[in-house]
Amino acid sequence: MNEEYLIEALSSVNGVKVPESENKNQLIRALMNITMPVNLDGEFYQKQDEYLQGLLSKKKITKATDILAGKQIAIYLGDITEIEADAIVNACNSALLGCFVPGHHCIDNAIHSFAGLEVRRDLMNGLQGKEEPNGRCRVTSGYNLPSKFIFHTVGPMVTGQVTKKDEEDLKNCYLSCLKKADEMGLKTLVFCSISTGLYAFPIEHASKIAYSTVTDYLKSTNSKLCVIFDLFSKGDYEVYERLSKENRKV
Repeated sequence: MNEEYLIEALSSVNGVKVPESENKNQLIRALMNITMPVNLDGEFYQKQDEYLQGLLSKKKITKATDILAGKQIAIYLGDITEIEADAIVNACNSALLGCFVPGHHCIDNAIHSFAGLEVRRDLMNGLQGKEEPNGRCRVTSGYNLPSKFIFHTVGPMVTGQVTKKDEEDLKNCYLSCLKKADEMGLKTLVFCSISTGLYAFPIEHASKIAYSTVTDYLKSTNSKLCVIFDLFSKGDYEVYERLSKENRKV
């Protein structure tokens, strides 16, 4: 079974002994989270991909085109790793290598866990030991996600009051991803709510920057790109829903 192979291989690479666990999926995810992909061979990636594709086959995948339903901008409540789009946006940390906390409930962890260790490998090869500045866009394949590509961007971490620099950095996260999507000729792009989780950017404030940046870009460039704002919590979704209704009245 691929599960046993992955547990043994990842335990060996990390030099750890793992306890017996009835939930092998959680154990594999935890081991993947702590793994630096420097000594993984082709057989490992083949087994990992087969395993992750098996998990994917059991999920209900939603097409971006169905969410958009003919609109250029849409708001959606759901799991970004279960959306089939040209690209999804990952709000990552400045190390750019994903979340190393086993099983952590952040978007960075989820995207890396379900895409596969190829993503960390690719980012590691391009980073060269430097931290990633705020507001840029790095692209990797989606690998075992239903999306074709992942756009990785580092948002501002807010401590205390939101500063002008925080606002500018957040705006640049959205702009850099929009520009990259158009450069690549993509048709659908799914944003998460950048910096509003552990990075503590207030959702009301951040949503206005996100929404205005996207709408202004699409209008000023006549871009045909279609954008989805994907929210994981009902509260965040309601914030964007109110904002969308207010903009329709203008």
